[in-house]
Amino acid sequence: MLLDGVWDFHYSSEEFIGIPESFTESLPVPSCYDLVEPYCGVRGCGVYRRFVECGGMARLCIEGLGITARIYWDRRIIKECPYTYMPEEIIFDAGDEGCHELVIAVDNRHNEQFRPNFDFYGYGGIYGSIFIERLPNPWIEQILVSTEDYTCGKIRIQASIAGKNDHEAVLIFDQKEAVNVCFEKGGLDIQLNVPNYRLWSPEEPNLHELTIKAANDQRSVVFGIRAFSTHGRQILLNGKPIKLFGYNRHESHPEMGAATPLQLIAADLRMIKAQGCNFIRGSHYPQRRSFLDLCDRMGIMVWEETMSWGTRAPELHSKEFIDAQIEQARKLTYASFNHPCIAIRGFMNENDSSLPETRKVVKTLYETIRSIDKHCLISFASNRYEQDVCTDLVDVVGMNPYPGWYDSSFDSISTVDKVFPRLQKLSAALPQDRPFLITEIGCEALLGFRDRLQARWTEEYQAKVLLEVCRYVFSSEECAGVAIWLF
Repeated sequence: MLLDGVWDFHYSSEEFIGIPESFTESLPVPSCYDLVEPYCGVRGCGVYRRFVECGGMARLCIEGLGITARIYWDRRIIKECPYTYMPEEIIFDAGDEGCHELVIAVDNRHNEQFRPNFDFYGYGGIYGSIFIERLPNPWIEQILVSTEDYTCGKIRIQASIAGKNDHEAVLIFDQKEAVNVCFEKGGLDIQLNVPNYRLWSPEEPNLHELTIKAANDQRSVVFGIRAFSTHGRQILLNGKPIKLFGYNRHESHPEMGAATPLQLIAADLRMIKAQGCNFIRGSHYPQRRSFLDLCDRMGIMVWEETMSWGTRAPELHSKEFIDAQIEQARKLTYASFNHPCIAIRGFMNENDSSLPETRKVVKTLYETIRSIDKHCLISFASNRYEQDVCTDLVDVVGMNPYPGWYDSSFDSISTVDKVFPRLQKLSAALPQDRPFLITEIGCEALLGFRDRLQARWTEEYQAKVLLEVCRYVFSSEECAGVAIWLF
């Protein structure tokens, strides 16, 4: 059951200490309350409430919220949500059949996970859709589908059912082909070939549907058969070299913040595809499931990463930070596991990877993701360039250089001529046995500002820098692709 719509609302500038007795306002869900008068730009707690007809065991799914949240069912806490943008799935006992109170208290005050110096705004609110469903007993807990051999359509299905009992089950592919299997002690781990399989790619984003029927439950997932790998400096998709070309993208709108309506997201993606692009880096946090659904269907490859920005020592090496990153990496990998659009899983944007102590952190996060997803490509975006000491620990080397912009000299009007040689020099200094991906690059311009000297901040200067970037990426066999900053 979709719970989007008009909810009761209460705002408090004080530290949240409990559910208010009265709600005198209303706001839609999804929404960001700090973009609504009189709360624009404020830091405090927004409390959303609605009543739900439900009972028994239930599954509550939230696409994302922030900065932190606490979820109540009949005034008891059922979930603490410390990670901004992270999709949440909560299994809980909803009590007797009837009308129940659901309260989501969201706090947009900065904390250790989302600091004030981040270069993107931390919105307060419920960013995406909310769903609730009654669960039978027992219920199917999880379904993970991975490609084992794209040449014959072989997949691996890992699934679990509540309890430790054996259950007969039926796998149904694309609502047609059925296969009989058995959950043993509540678990299923099987490899088989998908009937009449079709590969997923940006040119042909073919999708399959798997439905599992077991005990009294039935659950479906959509997946794609594809394999990302590397060979030297190349990224391969289904065994063929592919160059990633596209943009970084923030989920941010001047009037709706992080709660961008799906039709506007689709419009963004259609514009990106119309430019001939095939890649989006979701900077710098988990992406909404509906966004990934669109990318699956439209054939857009995605880099998804845990939320972190510019973390330095000593915080970077602290137990608290590392534990939080591990938990984020685990939750995010499971949440987007079945999406074929996920090309690269990332973490810790622009951390201080020039420090030897950071190697242990990078290795830990790499192993965390790899323990769940055996086949994905893993990386992080670095601004340490030739001083980075962690590039050998990941599958793809991601760099955020800004030649012609941040490293510009003001002794001359233009340094566009420095872009191509700088990228060549950086590429030569990086490991030659793995792909080099430009994960951020570009320069800023003022809308409508033009000048015959084509100086910095003009539209002409920006265009010339980006033209040089594209000339390098498309002419170089040493570069696996680019994500321009910013869409």
